[in-house]
Amino acid sequence: MKTHISVPVETKLFLTLVDFLRSNGDARDPAEVVSAAIEYWLDNASWKPELLTESSTRGYQWKSLFLPDGTEIRMQYKGTYFYAKVEGDDIIYNGKSISPGSLANTIAGNSRNAWRDLWIKRPHDKEWRLADECRSDANDAD
Repeated sequence: MKTHISVPVETKLFLTLVDFLRSNGDARDPAEVVSAAIEYWLDNASWKPELLTESSTRGYQWKSLFLPDGTEIRMQYKGTYFYAKVEGDDIIYNGKSISPGSLANTIAGNSRNAWRDLWIKRPHDKEWRLADECRSDANDAD
């Protein structure tokens, strides 16, 4: 016989999980998925040390590229530079939170590839670097 305990999960997070399962046609009980997530964490924590300590580093996770708090982002369009900055866990442009793709599209007014249009200068960088180059470096480190 299996026994169970209750683990407090924020209501909003649990409802997000329920909606995600529903929208993806997954009929599993959300509690079963939570158990699977715990098992996944346990399987990975031994070889991913970052899972064992809570990070106090703030920043924006852009796919495989982490942009720490204080990272500057710029894009040149029609001879003018436009700037955004990572503040906390968000990219801020004109006072509002925005994704990298939306930033490039907003600046240009049409569909752009943010990896090829945005330049990054993280707090430890001495020079601006194309986002796609930073992504390649991050992928090579994995």
